Amino acid sequence: MENWIVDVLKELISRNSVNPAYGGPGEKEKADFLQDLLEKMGLSVTRYETKDKQGVVRPSIITEVGKGDTIWIIAHTDVVPPGEGWTTDPFKLKVEQNKVYGRGVNDNGIGIISALIVLKRIIDENLDINYKLKVGFVADEEAGSTYGLKYLISKGVFKEGERALVPDSGNKEGTMIEIAEKGILWLKFITKGIQVHGSRPHKGDNAHLKAMRFAIKLYDLLHEKYNKVDTLFNPSMSTFEPTMKEKNVDSINIIPGKDIHYWDCRVLPEYTLDDVLSTIKDVAAKFDTDVEIIMKEEASKVDPNDWIVQKTMKAVKEELNVEPKLIGIGGGTFAGILRKIGVPSVVWHIGSETEHRPDEWELIDNYIKNARVILNVLTS
Repeated sequence: MENWIVDVLKELISRNSVNPAYGGPGEKEKADFLQDLLEKMGLSVTRYETKDKQGVVRPSIITEVGKGDTIWIIAHTDVVPPGEGWTTDPFKLKVEQNKVYGRGVNDNGIGIISALIVLKRIIDENLDINYKLKVGFVADEEAGSTYGLKYLISKGVFKEGERALVPDSGNKEGTMIEIAEKGILWLKFITKGIQVHGSRPHKGDNAHLKAMRFAIKLYDLLHEKYNKVDTLFNPSMSTFEPTMKEKNVDSINIIPGKDIHYWDCRVLPEYTLDDVLSTIKDVAAKFDTDVEIIMKEEASKVDPNDWIVQKTMKAVKEELNVEPKLIGIGGGTFAGILRKIGVPSVVWHIGSETEHRPDEWELIDNYIKNARVILNVLTS
């Protein structure tokens, strides 16, 4: 199937689907291509569309085959911006023997291509599977899923008790099966002061200095208070990191009257995000700092004994001849959202670990290996 995989990848990668939250055009062209491809394969496609705050249409498409209990395979169609450092055109597939390059060949081309291979095998070979397979190619994963998975949930697409396998995280050996995710808090801090001339700081209130003192105080307190360790995760503790900062003044000789910066917090399931937020707001109040929540996603975990976990472990072991390991991650995936609505979900793939990097690449063999594992789950 290598030639077919390359042909499909050329079409996918050429359609720039950078998330509009990061200045891109969105997923429409990629969704159009996938819908046309699925329909030419003889599949019926259901399309869901919504518009984001910028008025951009955000499409997600779903198809299904088989009968019985439902297993979802869900991949996302949006990608992150290329960034700097590419030695090849990020939106033109480059092929070197078994290796392909382009933005999205790994994240989440692995999920898209693997699902397509599975569907093609089932149709072309009239393959019997033991479950109803539902495949979703879904928008907006890279910016919180408001216009993708969460929109589909609001439309009643998913049913409690269904299962999902999300091919969107893993390692080069294929040994990592993700069953838990840390809670995520993205926070905006607005520190208020009084703007004055740089030569007369005593007449004002330096918001930038106050924000730095606040950040150090908060950083130390959070790591001291929320210090439990869970070896399922790597890193094994909660993390609280200052990240982005906005410009505060236009000249070096101005004492800023307002300072804005952001934090990325990843919190172990042992803690609630509301408790962490309460601690943060108590400290912020002492530094005349307002707190805005950009993203809030509670931690999630699936029972290791659930049949979707056990079947995935068995399939990985049989198809790849490796010993799988259950893990937790700090990142957020579709699985974390689905677990919270009663859809036990695992995250697994075998891949190059090049997501979000310049010169993102993937091995053609890995798409096939992923499909083999998925088919094992469906037929065992």
